Amino acid sequence: MMQIDLPADNPDTAAKDNTGKPEQMKQAVKDMTPLKGKTALVVDSALATRRALQDQLSQLGAKSVIFASSVSEVEQHLSSREFALIVCEYQLEGDRNGQQLLEDLRVNKKLAWSTAFMMVTGERSYGNVVAVAEFEPDDYLIKPFTASTLSDRVVRIFNRKIRLAEAYRSMFEERFQEVPGICEDLESRFPQYLNELERMRVESFYRSAQYEKTEQELLAKLEKAPKPWMQLLLARVNLEKKQFEEANELLSEVVKTNPEYLAASDLFADVLWEQNRPADALDILEKMGAKSLSSTTRLRKLADLAVRIGDNTRSKNYLTKVIDRSRNTSLSQIHDYLQLSKIYVKEGRHEEAEKLTAKMRSTVNSAELDLARAMMAIQKDIADGRGVKASDKLTAFFESNSDVLPTLEPETLTSLLELCFAVNMDTRGYELASQITKHKPSKAMLDRIRAAISDFKSNQGTASD
Repeated sequence: MMQIDLPADNPDTAAKDNTGKPEQMKQAVKDMTPLKGKTALVVDSALATRRALQDQLSQLGAKSVIFASSVSEVEQHLSSREFALIVCEYQLEGDRNGQQLLEDLRVNKKLAWSTAFMMVTGERSYGNVVAVAEFEPDDYLIKPFTASTLSDRVVRIFNRKIRLAEAYRSMFEERFQEVPGICEDLESRFPQYLNELERMRVESFYRSAQYEKTEQELLAKLEKAPKPWMQLLLARVNLEKKQFEEANELLSEVVKTNPEYLAASDLFADVLWEQNRPADALDILEKMGAKSLSSTTRLRKLADLAVRIGDNTRSKNYLTKVIDRSRNTSLSQIHDYLQLSKIYVKEGRHEEAEKLTAKMRSTVNSAELDLARAMMAIQKDIADGRGVKASDKLTAFFESNSDVLPTLEPETLTSLLELCFAVNMDTRGYELASQITKHKPSKAMLDRIRAAISDFKSNQGTASD
């Protein structure tokens, strides 16, 4: 990871009065060349833009500027080196854009805390800018922009990263117990970053499960100068404490007054789901319209909610979007294919289910592909009423994959659990349920487990009658 040394004095003060002070003069020059000796990555398919950015970043001290025009090229570069700065165009070659790239990098923590990500876009509509901002780029630029604008933004980003490095590093490495003390020290040295430091300090209490402490801090701050992030974090605390009505009240206000705050709508949906109101949760997310489709995670939640209320039409729509958006990325999950296959099979659309295996070939490794195909074949036998054959196949599946089962993701295990209860292999099903619940399963998984057990018990009762 790139090492950054914090300046001894406040660079802002140094820059204001540097007459006769060589050290402060050096600091002022350093502040204006934040990329000195470092490497930048420019992601853009336009040659003219790449050359212009190369010149501008070199003037800011960049030792070298590497180019990429697609997400796959970015992934190749990131696998072999780290960059101080990534400047990424929204529209890229291939079937993925800069926004999807940034989501993948953030969700899977593929970027060092010290790497700055700047999005460049020609999209002028507010909704598109908000959708990009959701994945927390360090900054974004709207085309056309001047060299001066780029320089100002890069200088601002790195001056902040350098000064707050210790706090950023501790948050990234999940050393939350150290964060409050670090933030308090930095607040006295860099008061211009008071709001950001305050937010990191309070968030560190929440991330370390100090919910009472977090609540006390937030209630005191909300009385003085309420901000949306405070209401959102307090709602998260309420959700952890099962205080649903309080969370509903807070989030209703945030969604009403800050409709662009997508994280609030996501959390509101979670709270409603926890109250067994999946239809209302789905409605909240769908009201975001096109903005709701900016996140693979949110699309998957929409699909899970549609499955929960038994709306196969919407389930297929969202699952198809999830699969298309996450293909060839680390966001791809087998259970998306299994969920969609299950719906197709129930509808008797076996050809559509079979086509999914072709899509999987370019996304998952051969071992995972074999597992998924085997589970899809069992789904088909169950749907066609061949329960005994499905049971035999499932027994053989467990015998041949005993060494792989402990490594499967909880979502995939949930699909396997559904198959077990569907063919009356309840002992295996309960064993899987126990394994899944050790990993703090999502609300979607818990609902699917409960539904599978309920259906099994109902069928057993019918059989006994």
